[in-house]
Amino acid sequence: MISKQTIDEILSVAKIEEVVGEFVQLKRRGQNWVGLCPFHNDRTPSMYVSPRLGIYKCFVCDAGGDSVRFLMEHEKMSYPEALRHIAAKYGIPIVEDEKQTPEESAEQRERDALFALNEYAANYFVNQLFDTEEGQDIGLSYFKERGFKDTTIRKFRLGYNPSGWDKFTTEAMKQGYSGEALQQAGLARQSEKSGKLYDFYHDRVIFPIHNKSGKIVGFGGRVLQKDAKGMKYVNTPDNLIYHKRENLYGFYFAKNAIKKEDNVFLVEGYTDVLSMHEAGVENVVAASGTALPDEQIKLISLYTKNITLVNDGDKAGINASLKDIGNLLTKGLNVKVVLLPDGEDPDSFAKKCRDSELQAYLHDNATDFITFKIKVLSEDAGNDPMKRASLVSSVIQDIAALPDPIVQAFYIKKCAELFELSEEMLNVQLRKQVWKKLNKPTTPEEAQNVEAVNVVEPQSVSPQPKVDDDETLQVAEEKLLALLVQFGMYEINVQSTADENATQGTVMRIDQYVYDEFETEEITLQNPLNRAVYEEYAELAQTALSQEQIIRHFISHPDEAVRNMFVRLLMQDAPTYSERWKALDIVIRDVNNSQRRLQEEVANCVNRYKLYRLDQYIHMLQDELKEEHPDEVVSQIVAKYQKLIARRSEIAQMLGQVVLK
Repeated sequence: MISKQTIDEILSVAKIEEVVGEFVQLKRRGQNWVGLCPFHNDRTPSMYVSPRLGIYKCFVCDAGGDSVRFLMEHEKMSYPEALRHIAAKYGIPIVEDEKQTPEESAEQRERDALFALNEYAANYFVNQLFDTEEGQDIGLSYFKERGFKDTTIRKFRLGYNPSGWDKFTTEAMKQGYSGEALQQAGLARQSEKSGKLYDFYHDRVIFPIHNKSGKIVGFGGRVLQKDAKGMKYVNTPDNLIYHKRENLYGFYFAKNAIKKEDNVFLVEGYTDVLSMHEAGVENVVAASGTALPDEQIKLISLYTKNITLVNDGDKAGINASLKDIGNLLTKGLNVKVVLLPDGEDPDSFAKKCRDSELQAYLHDNATDFITFKIKVLSEDAGNDPMKRASLVSSVIQDIAALPDPIVQAFYIKKCAELFELSEEMLNVQLRKQVWKKLNKPTTPEEAQNVEAVNVVEPQSVSPQPKVDDDETLQVAEEKLLALLVQFGMYEINVQSTADENATQGTVMRIDQYVYDEFETEEITLQNPLNRAVYEEYAELAQTALSQEQIIRHFISHPDEAVRNMFVRLLMQDAPTYSERWKALDIVIRDVNNSQRRLQEEVANCVNRYKLYRLDQYIHMLQDELKEEHPDEVVSQIVAKYQKLIARRSEIAQMLGQVVLK
């Protein structure tokens, strides 16, 4: 084990924003940094990184800790592995003086053994490529014929596994690697007939696959003989350190360029990545498989929200682009498509262009998914009204998959222009698609009852996402608690909604306003921890002398869960009144304006929470309507439903939301 003195030095030197920044695209916000949380399906930045505290914290999924904890959770490293990673990053020598437990030692040895075996294999394949006659004549000649330079071949550590069934396996076992380990790593297989081990990649050129940290986790092998039986490419099967769905070829070499350019080019194969790198386009990766799985999309979204699909211009390339678009849109990515000239793929086209020409082509020919889809499918639809109507419906379905209603509005406008149709008519179709999506039956029983739900489809308000997973409510509750803890004792001017002609409101403390509003609406916080803190705050606020006293009380709270919560709520460096206002994105010009903006923020926060709870009740009634009830009960449920819809409309108008007619 690493000595305590070395651990202390590692922790003191490590900069949390640099460690996390290796894997997550961070943007500065005041004295902190923010980024998309890699521990849940995050669409808006919810993870805060505090250099002052040396910690990261997600405001949604509650992930948090220091630099070591981040590497352990994100990279699945053991504690010693994470410490060694940071030590290597900052050039700190490791001093060991303690022993691991047997369990820790066994787990670390298993992972380390696979990484070490892959590293040995990669070196073996490289040496075979450059230092043997067969490797030079066959493997290196192939790469040279494809136009790859020595610098590229060595950078990506391309290699060659010689002909013969077990040359690598025999050599590896001579070096002390077991047959079991070779099979576990996917480097060897056992013959069913003879029981002997043979090389999985024999007689192939090798493309090592690196993980986000640069470690080799697997390989791809391409056979060169034209008459060879079996698949042209074979890849490492999933194992302890390699998961196909989580890895993108070339990502380790592309991640810095992706963050810099705020865009990633997605291509199909290994050689596509290599050729585009040589042409100066380094923010390029290849998917591992025919479809882009959620895990790979999540990896991309941590570094950029912009993705450009680069495909062949033939029918197969077009279909490949259309296939990936839908899933990318639902994950909140901004999708563009580049179709290459007919007969070209990224590999061949990159070799024909000068660097500046390729970059210019990619820039000038990148089209948004709406324009791309309409262009390629309109050729088939022609002037046939039915086919064009079907095309419109398909495009509207894609727009409905977008999570941001503002982006939806822009695309509806563009769709209307391209099809020469009215925006109003397309918006009607969009609302139908959104409603259908939100109420899509997932079981045969729900499918039988879907008609009953559609009878009472709410036409007065825009459909809202279901919140029974409590994620949205949890965020709203934490925002309310953040307001109370940071501003609860400050006063605002509350205007009575009962008297619209009143020129002056009532001056009251923020915490009193929140409690009055919740008591009137009979609202309680749902999360048990949040509710306990909310009630404890009420007692403390009666005797507290200052807001700072309340803050200190919760920071030093004996309950660890409460302490952790307020690490999240108070991470932003806001030592003064005005600084805390800035943390709430309040623009300070003068005292009166600041107070007005603060009371608007408080009122909006309370009303948003009411809206979330109303949506929850509405969805509960929708579920009730799917069940069988007597007519009288159905009438009662519908009456409650309509009352909630009306109340929701009132609150939505207060928040300035668009109410659909």
